[in-house]
Amino acid sequence: MDAEWKALYPDVAAAGSLGRAMAETAGRRGCDVGPIGPVSAPVRVETDRGVVSVGLAAEERLFLIGVHTPGFTWVTGSTDDLGLVVEAVAAWRDGLPLDDFEAKYPFMELDEFARPLAAGDPAPLQWSRLLSSDFHADQRTLLTRLHEDERLRLLFPTVTHGVVRLRVDPLDGGSRQFLVREVAPDRYQVDTVGGIKGAGATVPTADLVAHLRNLQGER
Repeated sequence: MDAEWKALYPDVAAAGSLGRAMAETAGRRGCDVGPIGPVSAPVRVETDRGVVSVGLAAEERLFLIGVHTPGFTWVTGSTDDLGLVVEAVAAWRDGLPLDDFEAKYPFMELDEFARPLAAGDPAPLQWSRLLSSDFHADQRTLLTRLHEDERLRLLFPTVTHGVVRLRVDPLDGGSRQFLVREVAPDRYQVDTVGGIKGAGATVPTADLVAHLRNLQGER
C-alpha cells in the first residue's frame, strides 16, 4: 500500500491485507465469516446465497460490499467501518432473513431480485420488467404471447440483440435455453442451447407456443 492508501486504511495496512484485516476483526468480534480469498482486495467469501465481495474505494475510506450469484445481484452497500463489514458478512453467511438483514445493516441495499431469489422464483419479476420495458418494445408482442402460456411463463426470459432467450432453470445460467427470433412475418426461428444438437426449427406463429412446450418437455 502507498502512503495515501495507508492513510485511508491504516487497519488494513497494519494487517498486511484486506483479507487478513477482515479475519482479525472477525476474530475480535466473535464473527464467523468463513474462508476469505484471495488475500488482497477485492476479497471473496462463498455463501449459500451467492458470493460476497469486499473491495476498497480509492477516493475515500469505504469498504464496498456486494453479493452476487451468476446473473443476479442480491445486495450492495458500503461503510467505512470494517467491524460492520465483517458482522454483515457473517450475518449474510449465517442466513439472516432478508428483512432482518436490511433492518440491522441499513448501509446495505437489497436488489429488487433478492426476495424472488430467496423464494427460488425470479422469473415473474423478470417477465414484468421485460414486458414493461420500452427498450424491448420490438419484442413485446412475442414476449406477451409467450407469457400468456402457463408453462412458458415459468421459464426465465432475457433479450439479447433482439433474440428472446428462455432459460429452463432460472437460477442456473448454464441450463438449457430456447432462443426465439423473428425471421419473417409470422415465422420464428427456434434454437436450443444446451440441449439436443440440431434441434433448430423455423415455425409459424400459430405453432410457436406448442413447439416450445414440446421442447420444454424434452430432457
